[in-house]
Amino acid sequence: MDMVEVFIFDVGWVFFAAWGMVLAAISVIAFGRDIRAVTQRTTGERERRLS
Repeated sequence: MDMVEVFIFDVGWVFFAAWGMVLAAISVIAFGRDIRAVTQRTTGERERRLS
């Protein structure tokens, strides 16, 4: 590979890594309350069973 191909390859990886992080952040922002509610509900059920 010549230098231009290596540069394009590296820029592609950086772009897709950044895009994945953006999608993950948007997912956490959009669905964070739902995920947190599920984990709190299961934790509460466990504590009630142990009591």
